[in-house]
Parts: sequence; C-alpha cells; structure tokens
Amino acid sequence: MHAVTIAVMDLVTARRFQAAYAGLGGRGSLTEVLFRLAALTALHGPDAPRELLTALAAEPAAAVGTARSFLATGRPAAQGTGGLVRELLAHRPAAPPYDIVHPPRLPPALESLRDLIVLARARLPGGGPAGPGPVVGAGRPVEQPVGGSTILVSPPDRGYALVLARDRYGHAPELAALLHRLRPRLTPSEAAWALWAYIHHQRPPHPVDFLLVTHDDTALSLRWRYRPWPGRADPLGLCRDRLPAVAPIHPGGEILLGGDDNLVTVRAAAATITEVTVEHRTGRPVSALVCATPSRHHPPAPRRAAARALTLLGGYRGPDVTSVACGQVRLDRALGPEQETGVAIGAAVLRRLLTAQRTAPLLTAPMDDDSAPVRLPPRDYRAYLRLRLPRSPRSPLRVVPRSSPLLYAIAAVLYRRLLALGLGERVQRHGGSLFIDLGNGALPELVADTAAAARGGGLLLEAALLTYRTAPARFDAYLQDRFGLPVDLHRTIADALDESGGHLTGTGPAVGPAGSFAALTDLASPDPGVRTLVGQVLADAADGAVHLDVLDAYYTAQRQRVRELTTLLRLPFRLLTLHFSTATGEVTFHDTGVGSVP
Repeated sequence: MHAVTIAVMDLVTARRFQAAYAGLGGRGSLTEVLFRLAALTALHGPDAPRELLTALAAEPAAAVGTARSFLATGRPAAQGTGGLVRELLAHRPAAPPYDIVHPPRLPPALESLRDLIVLARARLPGGGPAGPGPVVGAGRPVEQPVGGSTILVSPPDRGYALVLARDRYGHAPELAALLHRLRPRLTPSEAAWALWAYIHHQRPPHPVDFLLVTHDDTALSLRWRYRPWPGRADPLGLCRDRLPAVAPIHPGGEILLGGDDNLVTVRAAAATITEVTVEHRTGRPVSALVCATPSRHHPPAPRRAAARALTLLGGYRGPDVTSVACGQVRLDRALGPEQETGVAIGAAVLRRLLTAQRTAPLLTAPMDDDSAPVRLPPRDYRAYLRLRLPRSPRSPLRVVPRSSPLLYAIAAVLYRRLLALGLGERVQRHGGSLFIDLGNGALPELVADTAAAARGGGLLLEAALLTYRTAPARFDAYLQDRFGLPVDLHRTIADALDESGGHLTGTGPAVGPAGSFAALTDLASPDPGVRTLVGQVLADAADGAVHLDVLDAYYTAQRQRVRELTTLLRLPFRLLTLHFSTATGEVTFHDTGVGSVP
C-alpha cells in the first residue's frame, strides 16, 4: 500500500476535494466526506472502499476525478461517470410532513446518507442489486442480553443477527434501533455501512463493537469497531484503518470474536438457515436465526467428537498425563471448525484427567504466529480458549508461539544431543534446511531455514516443544529472570502482536532488545544455561513424561515421525494423540509403539 496520504495534499487541492463533495450532506468536513464516499462505494462490493482510499492516497492531485469514477463504477479512471455524481450532489431530502404522533425517527445526517445510498443503488449498471424486502410492519427486533455489556439483536423476519458490545452509557442499543429504522429502504449490510459512517461522524465518547451476520447474495459477516480518537487525525488514514471487515461465512461454519470477550459461532443449521450463537463467560449462550444459502457441508458436532474421544481414551492404562495440547491455530486465519472440534475434545479430556489423576495435566495451546497479516490477535485467541476450556488453578493455560526463541534454544540443545549420539550422519542439508533419515525410508525436515533465527519449523522444534511442555514454568522463569522481562517470554510475544494491531514487520513481532535472543537460537552453539536446564528437566522426567495432543487428522503422519525422532534422541517421552476429521467425523487414538485405535 502506498505510504502517501491525503495529508500531503497542498491546501488548495485538499479544499477543492472537500468542496467538490461537501454536497453529500452532513457538516461537509473532510473526514465526513471520506466516510460517506466509502459507504457509497461499498455498493460496488466490499473491496471497493479500500481500493478507493488507496487510489486517493496514491494520487492526491487527481482525487476529485478518482472519487467520481469509484462512485459510478467502483473502479478508477472510468469514462462518462459524471451523471451519478451530479445527481448525488444535487439531491436534497424532501421535508416530510410533521407528524405529532410519529415524529422523525432518523437523525438528519443518517437520513440523508440513507437516501444517497438508495439513489446510488438505483443508478448502478443493470439497476443494481435488489433492495430490501417488505419489512415494514414486521415487528420490532428482539434484544437478548448475552452477558457483560453485550446484546444479540434479531428481527422477527430473521433478516439479520446483530451482536453489539455496548458501553456502559447505552449507545449501542441506539444503533440497533437505527438499524431497524433503516431497513425499509436499505438492506442490512447497506444499513451497517451507513451506521459505520454515521457513528464516525458523530464521534461519541465511548467505544462500540458492531458485528452483523446477514444474507445478501450469500451469507456474510460485517464487522466494525468504533474507538474515540483524540484531537486531529489524518482523515484518509483514519477512514482506511477503520473500514468494516466483510467476509462470506465459511460453508462449514465460522467462529468469530465480538467485543467484550464474546464468542460468536455461526453455523448452518438447516438448508436455508444460519444459526448465530453468542456466548459470554458470565451469561448463558443465546441464539438467533438468519436466512442463508444452503450449506453443502455441515461438520459433525464437536460434542459427538469429544464423546468419541473420551471413549477411546478410556482404554488408556498408562501413567498420568503430564500435558495436554489442543486448539492449534494459525494467527493468519480465522477460527473455524477445526479449532472448535479440537478444543471441544481437549476440554472433555482435561475435565476427565483433572478428576481421574492425582497430578493435574499442564495445558498448552500452540499458535503459529510467523505469518502476516494477523487475522486472529492473541488476546482474542486467549478469550476464545477461556470460554471453551475448563479453568483450574491446578492446570493453568499457556499459549505457546511457535516462533518462540525459547523453543529454538531447546532445539539447539537437542541437536547437540543428536550429534553426541552419533546420529549426525543421518542429517542432510538441502538449501537452507536440515533433513533427517529416520531409517524407514522417510527423510522429513528436521529444522527449516536454519539461517533465519527463531523462524521456520521441523521435527526438532516439535521435540523441543514436548521438552518445554514437560516443565514449562521452569523454562519460563529462567528466560524471564535472565532477560529481565516483566512477564514470561511467550506472553511478551503475544502482547507485542496485540500492540502491533495485527500488522507484522518482517516475519514476526519484535520482543526484547534487538538481537538479544540470537545467542539462544544458534544450532552450532547451544546456550549453556538452557543446556543445563534441559538436562535437569530430562533427568527429572527419566521415568517418563506422557504428552497428549489433540490434532486434525492431517497431522497423523507428522506426529508418528515426532515419535520416531524422540526415540532416536532417547527422550523420555510418551506421545499420545487424538486425531479428528471434521469432514468424516472420525476420531482415532494413537500411542507410542501401539498404533491407532479407531
């Protein structure tokens, strides 16, 4: 994206642009003009507003013509586009007759924007998309309290479901009422864009989280957040950063996070119905239905998978389980059925083990954090896990970034162990990665991209993660004390991702002083302190540490190779895995040296 913003316009150009579109209504400020232009351009598709703002930033001097083209066609440099813009600028809302019984119910600024959207839609090529159906007199929406400060709003005709995280002063319920009043002339998604522009015009002093699930041509979610901003701000940058996120609902379902730590699950409940369920830790789950297209695939219920997993685990007669890992996620993707199923199984297993074992299992959740952009902030991931997993002071949750320098420090120690065991001849280098001959014809990746510190993957990193899971508190305390971190390293990485707003530079977040962890991640020279700690942890676990992983069936072969590597390294680990498939509903149980149990 271009770094140029509208702030670099010379004063004459900026005023010319503002004056050219001030007739779109409202107070005519540059910020208000840009938000209204974005809402109108959204009629051409959810990507059009961002493309408009990017084009304005790229060539500020051509801003007037660029906006004209996008309003008419959703594209830059279109020909013959002046007619629509002239109609929009000349439009003046008709003054309705005063009705003492039913006074005007829309603020003037919102009413004028509504009329502009209706006019622009009618002038789109081919007549534009169909407008809203007959909703007048359909009844008032029902507001269901969820918990905390959140409500789920649903109209009687099931045209949408709206999740609003309201502030303590009650501004969000007003938005729900305004959405209802816009519906006779706007579709729910058009109304959501209008409200987004309107709330940023008004600049209330308190935040709002807005999440709409509706059905235009397909089932979709539209989400935006309003946060007050102090003083003056670059109008173009502000508008671009706060654009609504619009996405189709995944055929197998979608799991989203609303404001106020709310879990929103969107599922295909029937051929033409989408079910929206909102859950908060302090309230009961509430649901609403939305008309949607048929789902071609409905994944098996996570509860059934969890019940099957417990039945399979019932045959295990080994030592107490040391750690449980579930809910693996990539931060560049939204939560989905795989996480929901994996966490449901993990929660059921953890409850069983907490009551059946004398020692509580440690709970870990791995997250792949080395891809950009981040779609799922770690704080939302933790909130999701808190809502789904049982809480126990005996089994605290640890979210483990796979880019962790600590894991690479442990991997360096394990690599030295591999060489000391005479296994160096099994290692081969191809490009920047190391591969290992496991003796069965397989040549899997041992360490990916050895030249990139604390990045990549491979079997050695998986073995390092098992080592960390054997005594996570000891490893966390060592690095926190050594580097003087205010919290443990993994929480420091997560906080850095949260503070970045999900936009990474390079391949991950910067934590600690530049290069401070480089010495830890050198395969050729393991850190002495980490080496001593790994030796102590493995010696203390000499009788065996049992680790249980809950993973998608895709990882079945990979986990077997991890077992083979830990055997070669003579690590005292026993790896149990519960693998599931959201496509078939199958759940299998695997144990070291035993094979699988269907």
